[in-house]
Amino acid sequence: MASICLEGLGRRYLPQVPSIIFYLLKDAVLIVGFLNFKASASTKRITDHLFRGFSVFWIGGFIFTLVELPNTATQSPVLGLIGLRAYWLWWIAPVVIAGFLESPTNRKQAIQVLAYLTIGISVLAAFQFVSPPDAAINVYSVVDGETVSAAGSGTVAATGRARVASTFAFISGFSDFTILVPALLLSIGLGTTDKKIRTLSLVATGCSAAALPMSGSRSSVVFGIGVLAITCWSAGLFFTVIGRRIIIGGIVSLVLASVAFPDALGGVQARFGETEETTGRFWAALTILPPVAIMTYDYPLAGVGTGMMQNAAGSMHIYTPYAAEAEVHRYLVELGPAGFCLVWMTKLGIMVALLRAHSILKRAGRRAAAGAALSYAAVTFFGNITFDHIWQALFFVGSGFIIAETKLALESLAAAARTRAQASGPPPVAHGA
Repeated sequence: MASICLEGLGRRYLPQVPSIIFYLLKDAVLIVGFLNFKASASTKRITDHLFRGFSVFWIGGFIFTLVELPNTATQSPVLGLIGLRAYWLWWIAPVVIAGFLESPTNRKQAIQVLAYLTIGISVLAAFQFVSPPDAAINVYSVVDGETVSAAGSGTVAATGRARVASTFAFISGFSDFTILVPALLLSIGLGTTDKKIRTLSLVATGCSAAALPMSGSRSSVVFGIGVLAITCWSAGLFFTVIGRRIIIGGIVSLVLASVAFPDALGGVQARFGETEETTGRFWAALTILPPVAIMTYDYPLAGVGTGMMQNAAGSMHIYTPYAAEAEVHRYLVELGPAGFCLVWMTKLGIMVALLRAHSILKRAGRRAAAGAALSYAAVTFFGNITFDHIWQALFFVGSGFIIAETKLALESLAAAARTRAQASGPPPVAHGA
């Protein structure tokens, strides 16, 4: 989590270290974790069971991205390898994380890590927000010796406040964090039996809610409220203890956000008033559907090669004739429609796996964790799982928490089944047998 969330501090305050080091550090940590924390066979079986039916698309997509590496339009083998890493490396994270969380002690400490990081990131965001955009604290990153700060284009026009990035190198990373991590804290943290952990999770979620609109991102607010609503609904609203906890936590968080930092909400509200841009973002969201994307965007049928639309291309001075911002458009440009459909099906597999986890968790009475699974399923197609390395890392780490919860749920269901079988006793023996 430190290598994911504190990367921006390294880029900001250690400019003498090449930024690629900070970019790849979390990958190195993930690989070390893969080598050191072996998941049990049961955890691997559960992961395979949740993803069943979609492995063939994963294999097909992996092969397709390999085939696209030597594409004649490819301008850099190094960028191609960075792209291959972006497509597939972090798929191992859920099993690594779930394996680590098999220990109750590790699980408790992991929730504490999430909570303390959330509080620290939110507090820094608040300091940035109340500081002038040209203050030293509002430097985002240092790229090729050039300082990138909120004083440039990182302000909200209606309020003049900085759009904060906190410990991240860019605003998008902070937005990713405020959507994905509080969903886990609201669900898994508030669902634990440890009162101290519940209190810590509530405080962290409140801090995150107050900081959420400080990025000036409309999508963060929409997704943040959506995640809260989904989690509350899945947890049983006012009809269950955990549902009431989450609703109270959500209300407290929203009140804190509106009272403590009214300018933050006011700035986002003003951005929603930019009707043309907001409407454009709404219609762009519809392109997550393959037929719409294929008919809407401009792309080469054979693609330009794996990795050529990665954000790293700009820093490597590599450009293509296609201006693609949306993730589905980037898939189409890199891989063409055939590769895009294969990769899209793997994302569908993730969503279906999370929905299956939600069903298991709800059946086992673990309604809070079920809320996390449903929330992650809902945002699967709206986050940049391949072309935003922060979203990617946080999403797959969070999925590991959900798999760990699903394993506990299956174990409790199996234990309940055994208890029922023992209580019913052996069948009666017929006379004359």
